[in-house]
Amino acid sequence: MRATNLILKAIAMALILAFPATGHAGNSSKPQKKTLRVLYWNIQNGMWAGQGDNYQQFVDWINSKDPDICLFEEGATIYYTGTHDHMPNEERYLPAHWGELCARWGHQYHFVVPRRPSTSTPYGLTNYPGVVTSRYPIDSILIVKGSKPDSVVVNYSGWYQVHIEGVEKPLNIVTVHLKHGKFGYGVPHDQRGASAERYEGEQHRVKELKCILDHTVRKSKNPDEELWIMAGDYNSYSRKDNYKYKWNNASLGFQTQDYMIFNSPFFDLYDVCYPSDFLPTCGNLRIDYMYVSKPMVKACIDIYQKPDDYTERHHSGISTFYIPSDHYPIIADFKLSKMK
Repeated sequence: MRATNLILKAIAMALILAFPATGHAGNSSKPQKKTLRVLYWNIQNGMWAGQGDNYQQFVDWINSKDPDICLFEEGATIYYTGTHDHMPNEERYLPAHWGELCARWGHQYHFVVPRRPSTSTPYGLTNYPGVVTSRYPIDSILIVKGSKPDSVVVNYSGWYQVHIEGVEKPLNIVTVHLKHGKFGYGVPHDQRGASAERYEGEQHRVKELKCILDHTVRKSKNPDEELWIMAGDYNSYSRKDNYKYKWNNASLGFQTQDYMIFNSPFFDLYDVCYPSDFLPTCGNLRIDYMYVSKPMVKACIDIYQKPDDYTERHHSGISTFYIPSDHYPIIADFKLSKMK
């Protein structure tokens, strides 16, 4: 069944890929007119590296790309500048001031995914909310939480509709930040090694995806005719990149992305546009993805993942923190007239 589904997806792509990629995956200058530009980026600890200059380099870079919609992960300030010391909630600039920040790149609308209560953080809330900012109106449709023990979504997922001027159908956006690590959710430190050997982290991420898909696109009667983007930090690996990883093809380490490939109506947009051009999104790994529905594939002009002078990461010397982030952004351009 999996092989059949993959063949059917390949055939579908061959039929609908009537667009030319207009540039290499690293060239992301301002888009042409009559396009929609979507920027996704995991900005690591609420853009920890941007606190020192009041986020000016961050804002300047976003303005240089001129996105219409931004999707951010890890949208909360956590640590003091240049340290691994937790900042009290009342001193954190983000997420409380996202409206003020996104106004600096011309976005009037924003929404922040609520943070899940947590006993493992100093101030009782998870640290990694998703954020949507937009020049177009946003409706918050649903926050996907799941429930313990089998379907908890570690970092809550959001489903929104964005109403784009000149496009009749709403654009459905789902933000994703799946559990990290090879070990299972809530496993004690002394049991994590054995848990990782059983691929329990992968198993939990599959449960998260099932829950998110059940509460979003699976509520649609015909997603193949709707506009959908499901982007985020999936913390998982695609077998489509195995020519680079060179793992055993039967590895259970592909479970999460296999679930997206074989059990969702979406297409990995970067793989569609550049199937033989591996570009990592975090270190040497590709773990961030922009999945889209068929109409969005048809409308795609190009997708860009190559870091530039600003986004190329450099270790900060503090913990596992990088400047400006440990992840690279993804930018995709879509032709508005083809968003049907």
